[in-house]
Amino acid sequence: MKAILFHLNLERVASDPLAFDRKLRELLNAPASIIEEIIIKELFKRLDLLYAPKGAFDFQRYADAAKEFFTLRERKAA
Repeated sequence: MKAILFHLNLERVASDPLAFDRKLRELLNAPASIIEEIIIKELFKRLDLLYAPKGAFDFQRYADAAKEFFTLRERKAA
């Protein structure tokens, strides 16, 4: 992941998932979707969320959902 982020010139994927998606597709073309899905699966696992894909995979949508869940959980914990 560090090597990919280095080549994409991005420090944090969470700060701009759309930019990550765009740059990863420029770098890898079609295999970008596979990497993105692996990232989302791992993210959901770490957040203890069920990953249940519906329809076409959309990295931005899943990243936004994970971010929203994390934010809500943090607010409840505070």
